[in-house]
Amino acid sequence: MGTLFTLTLCEEDPDLADRAAAAAFSRVDWIEEAATDYAAASEARRLPSTSGGEWVEVSPALGLVLQASDRLVPLSQGAFDPTVGTLTRHWRRALRQRRWPEPAVWARAAQSVGWAEQVAFEERGGLPGCRVEDPEVRLDFGGVAKGVAVDEALAAVEAHGIRRALLDGGGDLRALDPPPGAEGWRVEVLPFGENSPTRLRFLLRRAAIATSGDVYRSGALAGEPIEGIGGSASARGAMQYGHVVDPRSALPLPSPRAAVMTAATAAEADALATARMVLGPERTGVTPLERGLFFGGEETEPCVGEAFPQDGVVPIPSVTPPPGRPRPDESLQRHRDE
Repeated sequence: MGTLFTLTLCEEDPDLADRAAAAAFSRVDWIEEAATDYAAASEARRLPSTSGGEWVEVSPALGLVLQASDRLVPLSQGAFDPTVGTLTRHWRRALRQRRWPEPAVWARAAQSVGWAEQVAFEERGGLPGCRVEDPEVRLDFGGVAKGVAVDEALAAVEAHGIRRALLDGGGDLRALDPPPGAEGWRVEVLPFGENSPTRLRFLLRRAAIATSGDVYRSGALAGEPIEGIGGSASARGAMQYGHVVDPRSALPLPSPRAAVMTAATAAEADALATARMVLGPERTGVTPLERGLFFGGEETEPCVGEAFPQDGVVPIPSVTPPPGRPRPDESLQRHRDE
């Protein structure tokens, strides 16, 4: 998935811990092989052409990702949508080349965006499957697959009888029970990277937290986006944009921005953190979407959701050390969006 997964276990039997860890990382690989957007031969990449508008059975691994997406797209009010994949592909190239995509190409790609119109997930006879209407759709599960992988990995850990564990999958973090004698796993969230002054601390117990940000994936393009895409001739100088495209407007998001979402599962936190990046400070009235924070820049105060945080996530007041002194709590599990 292009990121690092780190598993921390509390277990006296090292052999049991090794077996549990191996099983956990095997589940991560299982999800990645099915859902990755980067491998042309992956099941997710082949699914639209394989379906061709007809229901087809999918693997259990991809079924989990599709099922999570099918629930979380409407919950996010369309701010999270894996059918944005074709736009994402064009936008990645635009950021690398520092050049706007061709408006006609962008407009065609935008026509395939819309989970409700393009994808229908359904289990038949206990088997997962779905129908994808447009064979040109490109599914991008980057906003949910990591979370599903974290959830599946921790389920494997618990299946081995281990109850005290923490898994960080590139900014998607979920905890089981805390270490002995602790109220929770102590974590530090860095929405804008290692050098950012913004540092959030939490105790995590039987809950998840995910960070979505663009500090490591952004670029400057001259001009302002006009109808479709592209830069207007009379526009001002270069503007910074992040890697996320709003599936509702088919326009890239300005940078910098970041979101931190708390939830019961990593899959929900993952997808809704992406949604909150898109929604910005907008209040939605949807409780799961209000369990997070939105940052409009490194120097801005976060916009706090009305239901923040999720049960099992306890904020810890930040402590700033005197100059030249090490930061306290160096044992904190730090994570950021990768």
